[in-house]
Amino acid sequence: LVCIGVDGALPAQAFKLRLAHLRRSPALAAYLPVYLRTDLGVADAAHGSKLPTRDSDCSGSEGDLRARRLDRTTWQFALEAQGCRELQRRLEAADDKSRAALADGLRGHICDAVRSPHANFVVQKCIEVLRPAAFQFIIDELMGDSLGHVAEHKFGCRVVMRLLEHSLPHQVCQVVGVIMPSVPKLARHRYGNYVVQSMISNSATEQRCLILEIFRREIAMMCQDHFGSSVVRTVLQSGNDSDRVPLAQAISKSSGLVRQLMHSQRGQAIVKLVVGLIEVPERRRLLDEVVKTSGLPASKYGRIFRLHVEQKASSQLLVATVHAGA
Repeated sequence: LVCIGVDGALPAQAFKLRLAHLRRSPALAAYLPVYLRTDLGVADAAHGSKLPTRDSDCSGSEGDLRARRLDRTTWQFALEAQGCRELQRRLEAADDKSRAALADGLRGHICDAVRSPHANFVVQKCIEVLRPAAFQFIIDELMGDSLGHVAEHKFGCRVVMRLLEHSLPHQVCQVVGVIMPSVPKLARHRYGNYVVQSMISNSATEQRCLILEIFRREIAMMCQDHFGSSVVRTVLQSGNDSDRVPLAQAISKSSGLVRQLMHSQRGQAIVKLVVGLIEVPERRRLLDEVVKTSGLPASKYGRIFRLHVEQKASSQLLVATVHAGA
């Protein structure tokens, strides 16, 4: 039986009575989701301040008051699913001054935030919308937490990538310089390999050359690793020739590496890219090496590789003939 009265259905009245008790007990209210505490106007037990309202169309003094309340509770708000989404919306809609004020609420919590399944998105949004000077504090806090470890984290790697993409050149140099000693390990890590790819794409020429030099020294280990081979393949596919060609030459000249790579699909993809980047004499030597591999010429990957090499040679011969005729 549901009795409808002035204040609504009986279950609703009972629920309101229970909520009324929570207004008088902030300690109990702490167990409620943020949005319910917000709607009830319950004070935050830990900090003695109200949580922010969800209204985003505030104006005038009321809007300023709500913004100040939000600044004081940004960290707690960012830790919850709905709160982190609300913060991201506010960061996108706000002006530079208000964005900096919101981000300031995360000071002292960055190392924890980048490992949070919700707060990491708020940190990423801060990096995307703030001016680089305004998010320098994020870099400073992560420096003391070993960026190499953050780059290996499931959520932390995303924050490091955003820093590499949106920072000023001197900030990128600072971040890359700290991570550089960890490159051999990161390149073979489940999450770290994405950070290394971002480092290669966004770092200055000098630092990019140092990273690629590490890869050339450890080319066999990188190519035979599941995640390291992804980085190698990305460089061979999208890098400029000054990066791609030396890496391809290092692969072709590494003793026995090509024969080992030809036994896997990932390895064959790397060898096919190498074939397109090395000179014809080196390509012929590479093909001879593949032919000598036990059982490989008759295998699936061996046949695909031989066909690829023959097509590559035919197309280059056709281009040379056209140029000679011209």
